[in-house]
Amino acid sequence: MCLALGAIFAFILYWRDKKLSEISPLFRKGLAVLRFVSISLLTFLLLEPLLESTSKRTEKPILVIAQDNSESVVFSRDSAEIKGEFSTQLLALKDKLSDKFDVKYYTFGNEVKENNSPDFKAKETNISGFVDEISNRYYNRNLGAIVLSTDGIYNKGSNPLFAVKKLKNTPVYTIALGDTLEKKDIFIDNILCNRLVYNGNKFPVEIEIKAEQCAGKKSLVKIIKNGTVIKTREVSFKNEKSLQVLAFELEAKGKGIQKYNVSVSPISGEFTTTNNYRSFFVDVLNSKQKVLLVSNAPHPDISAIKSAIESNENYETKAVLESHSEKIKEYNLLILHNLPSLSNKMRSLLEEAEKSKIPVLFVLGNQTDLAYFNSLKTGLKVLNSKSTTEAQGYVNKNFNLFKTTVNLNSGVSQFSPMQVPFSQNFKLNNSCEVFIYQKIGPANTKYPLVAFNKSDLSKYGFIVGEGIWKWKFQDYSLNKSNVVFNELITQSVQYLVSKEDKSFFRVNSNKKYNENEAITFSAEVYNKSYELDNSSEVKMKITNEQKEEFSFVFSRSADKYELNAGNLPSGNYEYVSQAIANGKSVSKSGEFSVNELKLEQNNPVANHQVLYNMSDVSGGKMFHKNQLDKLEKSLLEKEDIVDVIYQQKDIKDLINIKAIFFILLLLLSLEWFLRKRNGGY
Repeated sequence: MCLALGAIFAFILYWRDKKLSEISPLFRKGLAVLRFVSISLLTFLLLEPLLESTSKRTEKPILVIAQDNSESVVFSRDSAEIKGEFSTQLLALKDKLSDKFDVKYYTFGNEVKENNSPDFKAKETNISGFVDEISNRYYNRNLGAIVLSTDGIYNKGSNPLFAVKKLKNTPVYTIALGDTLEKKDIFIDNILCNRLVYNGNKFPVEIEIKAEQCAGKKSLVKIIKNGTVIKTREVSFKNEKSLQVLAFELEAKGKGIQKYNVSVSPISGEFTTTNNYRSFFVDVLNSKQKVLLVSNAPHPDISAIKSAIESNENYETKAVLESHSEKIKEYNLLILHNLPSLSNKMRSLLEEAEKSKIPVLFVLGNQTDLAYFNSLKTGLKVLNSKSTTEAQGYVNKNFNLFKTTVNLNSGVSQFSPMQVPFSQNFKLNNSCEVFIYQKIGPANTKYPLVAFNKSDLSKYGFIVGEGIWKWKFQDYSLNKSNVVFNELITQSVQYLVSKEDKSFFRVNSNKKYNENEAITFSAEVYNKSYELDNSSEVKMKITNEQKEEFSFVFSRSADKYELNAGNLPSGNYEYVSQAIANGKSVSKSGEFSVNELKLEQNNPVANHQVLYNMSDVSGGKMFHKNQLDKLEKSLLEKEDIVDVIYQQKDIKDLINIKAIFFILLLLLSLEWFLRKRNGGY
C-alpha cells in the first residue's frame, strides 16, 4: 500500500509536468524516483512499525575480598607480618584473580569501607554486619564467592554463622589470622554503674575482672578520681580461667560529668597491660524531680502511678492522703487523684500550685467534684455527667507534645476499660492537646481520656477516669514487663515538669559517646517571633581535660545548623558555642564524655573454629595466611563459579530513529533543489 501511494503520488506529479518539459526524460524519472521513495517511506512510518533488537551482556562472577581492620588482628606475635608482607600478598591476589573475577576489596570493623587500606585501628568487629552488607549490596547479582581474612573474633552483631547461612549459593573462603593459644592476661571486662547519680548519694559500681592462665596469682584493683585513689580491693585467681565481680559503693561528689579510672595491677609475664586500665563516667545531678501524689482515699491507682514514676531514676514520689499538709513549693509536680472532691475542694493547695506555677495532673474519678473542677479554668470541662461508663483508649495519631513508641501506640488499644464520667459534652480549650481518646464499645470517640493543656500560668494534665491500675497488670500480662505502662506515665510526667526553653539560641547533643562515634551537634537560632533564622554564623570551641581547645564552625542545614566534630579521644570535654541572635551575642555551654572502647583488647585469642564453620556451611574452605596460593588455585578451579550472560530484548518505534529523519530530509531537499534548478517549484 505504501509503495502504491508513493508511485501514484510520483506519477501524478511528474507525468505531464510542463515546467520540466525541457529536461531529459531520464532526469525527470530520477526526480520521480526520489519522490516515490520519500513518500513511500513517510507513509510506512505513519503505520508505526516497531524495531526489535536483542543484546547480550556477560557479567563476570563477583569476588569479594575483605580484610578485618580491627585491633585484635595485630595483637598476635605475627602482627608485623600481617601489616606488611601478608597485606601486600592479599592485594596481589586481587590482581591475579581479576581475569576470571570482578574483584571487590573491602575492609571491615565497626563499619564497611570499599578500597580502603587497612590500618588495624577499628575498635569493634562486626562480621555478621559485613556479611549482611555484602548480601544487600550484591542482591540479585552474580556474587561468586567471599574471601574473609580475619581472626574470627567478633564483639558486635550476631554470630556470623547465622548471617552466612542466609547467603544463597555463595561460598565463603576464610583466611585464618591470629593466634589460638591462650595467653596470660588480666583485663577489665565490664563496668556496671548508674549513668545518672545525685550529689551526696551513694551509688553501686560492679567491676568484672577476667583472668587467663593466672591460677594462683593476685592483683590489686584501684578506683581513682582526680588522681586520688578512693577505693582498693585485692583479687585472687584460683583457676586458669577466672571471672571476679567486685562490688563497690561510691559517693557522688561534684556536679556534671565525673570521670573515674579503674586499674588492675599487672602481673609478671602478662601478654598485654593495655586492657588493665579503663574509665567510666557518671553524670552527677543536684537533685531529683519531686512529685507529690495526693489522693482522696486509698486506691490501687496510687501505687501503679507511683511505681511507674519511680521507674525513672530522675524522679522521687511521695504519696499522701488529702488530710496531710505538705509544702507544695518543694515539689515539681502535683498529682491529684479523685480531687477536688465533695468533701475537700483543695482550694489552698491549688491556689499555692497556681501561684508557684507548679504543674498539676488531675486523675478524675467517681469521687471528683466535677462542678468545682469545671470552675478551675484548667482548660477542660466535663459537663452534664451524672454517672460513669467504661471506656478503652486509642492514641491520637496527630499528638506531638512528646514522642511515643510503636509499642505504646498499639498497647493502649489492648488495655482494659477504665471508669470514665458518662458525658457527651467535654469542652477543651484550643490550647489543649489530646493524647488518648476514649473508645466506648466499638466506637472511637473524640472524647478525651488523657489530655494536656498549657496556660500562661502553668501546665495541666488530665486522666479522665480511674482504674488505670488495670493497665499496669494488662501490660505485664501481654508483654511480661511494665515498659509500656511506665512509658505512658513517665512521658506524661516528663512533659509536665519540663521547663520550656524560651532562649533564642539552643544547642543539642548527646552527653555520652564512644570513641569510634562521630561527635555531632545541632543548633537553632530564633528571631524575636521565634522563627528559625540561620543567617548568622555559629561557632564552637571544645576543650579537653588538658585544656586544649579545638575550634569549629557549624554548617547550615535547611533552617538549622549541624556540626560533625569527628572522632575524639576518650575523656571528658566541655564546649562553648556562640552565635548572634537578634543583634546580640549569645552563647551556650555544656559537657560530654567520650568512652574508651577496649573490646578488641579484652579477647586476643583467635577463634578459628567459627571461621571453619562459616566456610563449611557455605561450601567454601578455610586457609591459613601462608596458603594464599592454594586459595587462588581453589577459586580458579571451582567449576560452579561462572560468567552469567544476560540477554535483553529492546523494542522501539522505527519513527524515533534519527537517521531515518535525516534520510527523509535529504531526499526531499535533493528533489526540491533539482526541481528549482531546472525551473520547477
